[in-house]
Amino acid sequence: MSLQKFASNVVEKCLTFGSLEERQILVNEMLGSTDENEPLQAMMKDQFANYVVQKVLETCDDQQRELILSRIKVHLNALKKYTYGKHIVARVEKLVAAGERRIGFPSQHASSMA
Repeated sequence: MSLQKFASNVVEKCLTFGSLEERQILVNEMLGSTDENEPLQAMMKDQFANYVVQKVLETCDDQQRELILSRIKVHLNALKKYTYGKHIVARVEKLVAAGERRIGFPSQHASSMA
């Protein structure tokens, strides 16, 4: 569904306003039933579905985000070659940088107090 313009808008709204269980169902669909993650790969390169992937990264819980990021990171170099894949690369890099700041902050704070 997310490969079509208006359907992708619907999926994004489901991610924004859906329950944890509903979001989990959508994430499971994206990841597919094997480690190949074919639905996710196709979505990251698609002009409409890439927005759904970005919305998932925004709305999912930390555990889901780590799983999705681990699946995406494998394809980062290939994604840089695709117009719409570049959006995913930028979002992932932003999330990784934010995560490093969040993780790095307590240790810096603790060392400055010592």
